[in-house]
Amino acid sequence: MYFLLRYVLRRTDCEKEWIFERCREVQKDPDGHLDLWPRFHYKSTIITYALTIQEILRNPEVTIGIFSHTRPIAKAFLRQIKREFESNQTLQACFSEIVWADAKQSPKWSEDDGITVRRQSNPKEATVEAWGLVDGMPVAKHFSIRVYDDIVTRESVSTPEMVAKTTDALRLSYALGMEGGRQRMI
Repeated sequence: MYFLLRYVLRRTDCEKEWIFERCREVQKDPDGHLDLWPRFHYKSTIITYALTIQEILRNPEVTIGIFSHTRPIAKAFLRQIKREFESNQTLQACFSEIVWADAKQSPKWSEDDGITVRRQSNPKEATVEAWGLVDGMPVAKHFSIRVYDDIVTRESVSTPEMVAKTTDALRLSYALGMEGGRQRMI
């Protein structure tokens, strides 16, 4: 994953021993953890961005739901992944059987509907979709991987009622996973 992040995704800012070690740690055991690293320590970059792209390159049939407190926050994560698939010529050349040379060919390619890479199956879910946990949670969707990133904001824990609302929304979102599905919490 570190090679993908640093050299294929061209993240020169990630050329740090600590990030290399976190990439190895996450790659070894990516699911079912609550990652509580300090702010600005590349949690979202490694897990939500690089690991999501790596999962798609390994298995284009995967469906991934990115959940944040509100949908605009989740869309920002999707936007970064979407731009990478659109503009990274190395990804397009090395993974032409998965990555569209022209995203306009994709059946779904937007922040609202999600993005769909080349795949054999035809699930109703896009390859990656962005949703709000408290604001804008979907119904009738089932993702093989659910990524929870920034589901708690300062405003979401300002009162006991808001804490309960966020906690209940998280609990409800578990129904959006497929049987045997995986989850990641950042």
